[in-house]
Parts: sequence; structure tokens; C-alpha cells
Amino acid sequence: MGRLLAALLLVLSASVARAETMVVALSTPSIEVSANFAGTHLALFGVVERDHATVSRAGKYELVVVVEGPSETLLVQQKQRVAGIWVNAEGTVFADMPSFFAVYTTPDAGHLLTEYADERLSLASLTANIRTRADFKEAVVRVRQDDALFVEDVGAVTRLTDMFFRTLIHLPPLIDDGDYTVTTHLFADGVRLDTTEAVFTVAKVGIEQSLFWFATERPLFYGLGVVLLALVTGYVGGIVFRRN
Repeated sequence: MGRLLAALLLVLSASVARAETMVVALSTPSIEVSANFAGTHLALFGVVERDHATVSRAGKYELVVVVEGPSETLLVQQKQRVAGIWVNAEGTVFADMPSFFAVYTTPDAGHLLTEYADERLSLASLTANIRTRADFKEAVVRVRQDDALFVEDVGAVTRLTDMFFRTLIHLPPLIDDGDYTVTTHLFADGVRLDTTEAVFTVAKVGIEQSLFWFATERPLFYGLGVVLLALVTGYVGGIVFRRN
């Protein structure tokens, strides 16, 4: 009887936990990067679904949307002046850093970024566990923010209705190829009710993709081709602009 009661309570608690869920959809599953790519926007739509037994809440639903690009390893070095020449000196390696990291929230959800500081819900939490000098971490964040690769925008998620939300994900020109994960967290009264994920892909197309494949898969021939092209261009330029 005790086990049956425990199982019943477990089922009831699970049903309560899933009484409100978040359903999201992206405007497109893939982004194509061509030679003239200058950045783009991707729309994320979300709707809160409730079962018939769920009582309406007095407060508003809050959303935190986290977008992460493919991971990469970064080498950050500090420049020093030696004998009048600036050279790379001391450095540190950042492993498994997302090439793109963005956090978007509803207007009143900024406090959640600090209340859930132990999770990757903000730029601060992204670098909190990195054991290195603070100035190196600040440099990485600053440079990536300047390139629009690290973004934190409180208020970017718009409420179209009490249950329907939308946000625009800005993808800058310097984004990397690969799969991007969009994690949407649904909160009410400071409590997380649901978390859902969506994925979109960024891929090079056309001559960009061909050159990228040739440079990564056939680096020797790519290097020789670049040198040959430089020699031919220099020779032709010398003939065209030669003074009589």
C-alpha cells in the first residue's frame, strides 16, 4: 500500500510539473551563408500550453531564451612591447567556448539571470567556471560583444498575448558553420516550469563552401594555389601598370 501511494504521488507530481509547457517554432531550420552574407534575423515563436486542470496564474509568464553556437577552442594572448615591437606574449586557452552565445528575456525577467547564476543563462554564468585571469575573460567577452557574437538583451522577448511570445535572433556576419541550439526556459513566479530545445543549422553555400572545403581538406594544394594566384596577379599587374 505504501509503494502504491508513493507511485501515485510521483505520477501526480509529474503531471503537475508538466501542467504548463512551452511549445516553440523557428521561422526557418537553416541559414545559408554565401559570399555576400551580411547577417540575418531568425524569428522564434513560443506559446504556453496548459491542460484543463491548470489554474490561471495571477502573475505573467517569463521567458529566457539562450542560443548557443558550435563550441571551439580559443587562444587569447596579451601583446607586449619588446625592443620597440609589439609581440604576442602570455596567453591562455579557453576550451569548449560557444562561437555564438545570446540570451534574450521578457522585459521583467532580468532578475532570473542572477537567481539562476549557476546555470548558463547569462554572459556572467558562461565564464564563471573558467579558471583564468579576469582580464583575459573580460577581453574575450568584450571582443565578442563588439562582433555581436555575445549578446545579452533583457526585454528582447515580446509578449504578443499572455500566452504567445516572439523574439528575433540576430545572426552577425561572422557566425560559424554548424548546429545552433535554442533553449527556451519558461518561468512563473520565479519558478521554472518547462524547458524546451530547438535546433537550426548554419551552412556555407556556393563558392564560399567550395573554398572552405578546399582549404580545410586539401590545405597543401590550397596554399600552393594561393601562392600561384598571387604570382600571376603580381605579374599581370606589373605588365598592365608598367611605365613606358
